[in-house]
Amino acid sequence: MKTKILFTIAAALTACVFLLSEGVSAANGKTDKKSIRLDVGQAEITEGDSITLKPSITGYKKCTISWSSSDKTVASVKKGGVVTALKAGTADISVRIKGTALKAVCRVTVAAKEPAQTDPDGYKTIVVDGKTLSLTFEDDFNGDTLDETKWERGPEQKRQDLNNYWDNSMSYLDGKGNLIIGMSYDRETDRFLSGAVRSRGKFEQAYGYFEIRCTVNNVPGYWTAFWLMGDSVTDETNGGRNGTEIDIIETPYYNTKQVQNTLNWDGYGSCHKSSGNVSDIDVYDGEYHTFSLLWTEKEYVFYVDGKESWRTDAAKALGTCEVPLFIKISSETGSWTGIPDPEKLPDCMKVDYVRVYQETERGALK
Repeated sequence: MKTKILFTIAAALTACVFLLSEGVSAANGKTDKKSIRLDVGQAEITEGDSITLKPSITGYKKCTISWSSSDKTVASVKKGGVVTALKAGTADISVRIKGTALKAVCRVTVAAKEPAQTDPDGYKTIVVDGKTLSLTFEDDFNGDTLDETKWERGPEQKRQDLNNYWDNSMSYLDGKGNLIIGMSYDRETDRFLSGAVRSRGKFEQAYGYFEIRCTVNNVPGYWTAFWLMGDSVTDETNGGRNGTEIDIIETPYYNTKQVQNTLNWDGYGSCHKSSGNVSDIDVYDGEYHTFSLLWTEKEYVFYVDGKESWRTDAAKALGTCEVPLFIKISSETGSWTGIPDPEKLPDCMKVDYVRVYQETERGALK
């Protein structure tokens, strides 16, 4: 009898251990398993686009989760489950409950974004973001003399907070189809000399598609830039509508292999405002790349090599710029990028071409 009682007690204890190991509450008999799931297990997105994955957690009143990507060059993920497609390929986006082995995975397939389409006869008409645009301005920089019907050199003046000056000798054609925008160091004057050209008073346009094909700086400590500017940018009223400095590309991040787009408006004094974006894109390889801007009444869209890098509806700027701006191409240095090593200079930016387009029904504003 005692043996039978002991066997019954042992069996009961075993059953309790089994039930507890399976997460069953002895009080109500309901399952209480701990788990984490995502709202989707697979997703397809296009380069430059983003989606937000939503996790569902059970069995925890409070826990901490972490996100990761199996290939950060294909798709990145930030806190909150925001996934951004970077290039064509496949990446597994995982969310994990910290301190446990519990995780959920969504396989993200990134499709390549179609670049701007050109017409069969060349590049005089293109389609960008569903808009058909026609060529209004171009320079392929052939020959050996800067076309002064299109450009003037920037004023020879001090730039930023270092001993850097724009100098006419630092912008010229190399006779091989390139505009050279240089950066050098003059030991006699202890000056960094850099180049700049602009289309002020020769070509100005509001709205359209602006593109440059060029190399960028090959050493750290200075940056190259393709930007739009106008005398009205100094106006401190009416937000960005009265004038906006639009930096289509700036390359101050040689060491971290990043590029920058920036908007500046309401002048450069106490009312000055700005908005910008830094992208993890390595263009510091000595090769030619294209940098572009689609400027419409509603937004600015920036591209690197035909792939969208930043899109803004300009709400923070109180509207996109409504007045014509001229083109600037330049190089310069400032303490925020560090100081160039004089032993690594001279260096330069090589510009293959600049092209500007406008929606067909508009026509150019000059």
